[in-house]
Amino acid sequence: MAINTKRLNVTEFDFDEVKNNLKVFLSGQTEFTDYDFEGSGMNALLDVLAYNTHYLGFNANMLANEMFLDSASLRSSVVSHAKTLGYIPNSARAAVATVNVSLNTTSVTSATMPAGTIFNSTVNGTDYQFVTSDAVTASNTGSSIPFVLTKIYEGTFVTTRYTVDSTDVEQRFLVPNRRADTSTLKVVVQNSSSDSTTTTFTQATDITQVTDESDVYFLQEVENGKFEVYFGDGVIGTALVDGNIVILTYVVSNTTDANGASIFKSNAGIASVSDVSSTIGGISDVSVEVVDVANGGSEPETITSIKYNAPLDYASQGRCVTTEDYKVYAKKLYANAQSVQVFGGENGSFDSSLGVVSTAEYGKVFISIIATTGLNLTSSEKR
Repeated sequence: MAINTKRLNVTEFDFDEVKNNLKVFLSGQTEFTDYDFEGSGMNALLDVLAYNTHYLGFNANMLANEMFLDSASLRSSVVSHAKTLGYIPNSARAAVATVNVSLNTTSVTSATMPAGTIFNSTVNGTDYQFVTSDAVTASNTGSSIPFVLTKIYEGTFVTTRYTVDSTDVEQRFLVPNRRADTSTLKVVVQNSSSDSTTTTFTQATDITQVTDESDVYFLQEVENGKFEVYFGDGVIGTALVDGNIVILTYVVSNTTDANGASIFKSNAGIASVSDVSSTIGGISDVSVEVVDVANGGSEPETITSIKYNAPLDYASQGRCVTTEDYKVYAKKLYANAQSVQVFGGENGSFDSSLGVVSTAEYGKVFISIIATTGLNLTSSEKR
């Protein structure tokens, strides 16, 4: 097939082919008849033109890839596409243990264990700190004040404050650490520096239930794997006003490192720590009983997982009907799930002695999970 040297071939984007097409085109022009393109300054100019064309073609191809969830490779692009589907990727998760804490006293009628109360544990020779994420109050039962089934999270309890300033067009309410566990995030808004009245905001999960007076916040992942809290505009959700103080509390963890921690000691009674953390409610005689060992610590959700779960989460529309719906929500509620299998009772059931059997048990859904930390889930994980 004859090549039309009067017309530039634009179907290739590879450097060598682009350069060759430019040579063929120029050699077909009367102005460059018998011109030596290999041994002249024109060769360097052709290199520049070919490189420029190659760059533009490569950038256009990469840009097109990032426009779609299936082909995107940058986390920022994948997260952005997931946001349009209403999906929020899982943040890093702290290892969580369940313990019964007893303050041994007969003289105190009640006590409060504040958020950020510290407990210590050791895993493989490394010391880890566990903290509570909520303040809890309990009463004396006779000889002790029990805090039953208390969840403690591996990591550091952190508080971040922002003062609302509408004149600052770049103001954002960021959770500044990418290892923050957003499942422990608490958002409180104080009226002002001179008015200590506070309002606790909850995360919006169903936009149809949000009004102009709903005290809700919204959450999204932003650059560098961090998360941003933002608020309503007065039409959808309560709007903040200048002078409000936004208080974010959360746990920053070591993700998977403390999974398996099984022995915990309170800081209470330890002379080396400050007076504030050396007691709980002013009581230093504290005993800790482990109900469930630490588990569930995990890294932030991967790009592959986001690509898989975001469309399914959107398809489920906030309810569980199909087996895929249950798989998505099992992984969403339990980030440490490595593999999930689901079947309806019409297809079989589970017998504690025989395992999975073919006998139908209508009205039930059976979920089997393999965690990244082991084969069997604890009772609290199953709950």
